Amino acid sequence: MRWDPAEDRRYALLDRDPTASGNKPRTMWMANLLAYRALALFPSVPTARGLRTTGWDDSGGAFTWPLWGSAAAPDTIRSLMLLGELGARVPDRTDLRARGIVAVYRASRIKVGSAPNFKINFSPAREI
Repeated sequence: MRWDPAEDRRYALLDRDPTASGNKPRTMWMANLLAYRALALFPSVPTARGLRTTGWDDSGGAFTWPLWGSAAAPDTIRSLMLLGELGARVPDRTDLRARGIVAVYRASRIKVGSAPNFKINFSPAREI
């Protein structure tokens, strides 16, 4: 699914030809499966500007998610993902800690290639 930044295999990021026979991608299939199963925690809704999904910024160029310090039920996780504070350029850490969130991460979406064969990758996440 190309959600792992390690799957970004552009020439400029590698020390050898990404199409060479001995240079295989290192996809973690079970991590991708776990991420796929978590999609149920990110509701989407149609709007006048297109489909909007929890966690994405207004431009659709960055995805933000929280990490919480204790076990949480799926409904609680959905509520945490909907917090408006997560969309701030610099979230209020005091407010988030009061809700059990210990860190917030953001990754940018990268478009690789040109139409019709482009792919979407993510940059490495950074704590904000």
